[in-house]
Amino acid sequence: MKKHFIVIFVGFFLGILSYSFVGYSLEKENAKLLLGSGCLGIAIAYTVSMFNEMLNNYISWKKYTGLRLLGGILSNTIVAFLITYGVLYGFSFIENQETAFTDEYNEILLKLAILLFFVSLIYNIVYFAIHSYYQYAKGQIMRLQAERKQTELQLTALKLQLSPHFLFNSMNTISSLIYSDIKKAELFIRELAKSYQYTLTKYEDKWLSVEEELQFVNSYYFLLRTRFNDRIRLKVLLPDSVLKTRIPPLALQMLIENTVKHNQLTDSQIVEIVITSDRNYIHVSNNKTALPKRVDSFKIGLSNIRSRYELLFDKTIQIVDDDSFTVKLPIIR
Repeated sequence: MKKHFIVIFVGFFLGILSYSFVGYSLEKENAKLLLGSGCLGIAIAYTVSMFNEMLNNYISWKKYTGLRLLGGILSNTIVAFLITYGVLYGFSFIENQETAFTDEYNEILLKLAILLFFVSLIYNIVYFAIHSYYQYAKGQIMRLQAERKQTELQLTALKLQLSPHFLFNSMNTISSLIYSDIKKAELFIRELAKSYQYTLTKYEDKWLSVEEELQFVNSYYFLLRTRFNDRIRLKVLLPDSVLKTRIPPLALQMLIENTVKHNQLTDSQIVEIVITSDRNYIHVSNNKTALPKRVDSFKIGLSNIRSRYELLFDKTIQIVDDDSFTVKLPIIR
């Protein structure tokens, strides 16, 4: 609504201004001609406005600023001149002056061409300034929204890691170790503390190196090995070049936790997790055993990882569920 009001006001004002500038001095000069010039200005303003919207789709202000500015000035001048020329010619035809149209309006058309060029120049400069400010403001809003979304995803990952279920299992493990192996219980507590310290200090980071993430994974794997003994195995086969690449915090840990949650770990059903890579992806694969009887899962883990990759890197993870279960994380260099 506001946009239409501005177009109508500016068009009407420029129409009247143009009427005064060209010194239109025919005998029938009166309020009707003045009003008609204002209405013509509104029609031109709407046409130019719609034409510029179409032009924006073909020539980007951001990529081709100079070309878009020049194209806007010339095209707007031509469009406005053609509309004005057509109206004047029609008016001349109605007044039976078509035979002397060029002689009658020659001076007026020249003045109009000059006026329309400068109006188009000023309009496109102002349009560029407003458009740039709008895009900047829009970019700032999108950046803040992305940061907020990222924070929400990181907090979700933190809540998953600090889940009461995980803490309950860890406390049970410590309780049983205290009576059977005090040294191992002490080591378990240290690794548990190291895991929580990592979680609390790194969850605010947007990304970290794969090498840093693996340090945490090793601590987490120690906790799992203490709980399940040889029923779970982890192999990491990543080259040094991949270790230096970036990854969202807790991404690998959440995949390992997901494996434990969705597979039975028994003496006859051993779960093996293998972390490898190719040129474009880190592969986190595990064999599949029978599903546990009760699995409280809302698929938050995979959704969280997918959203963070899309938000941070504009990349998507891939999931392959066949004989084994594999999640492919894009390598971010």
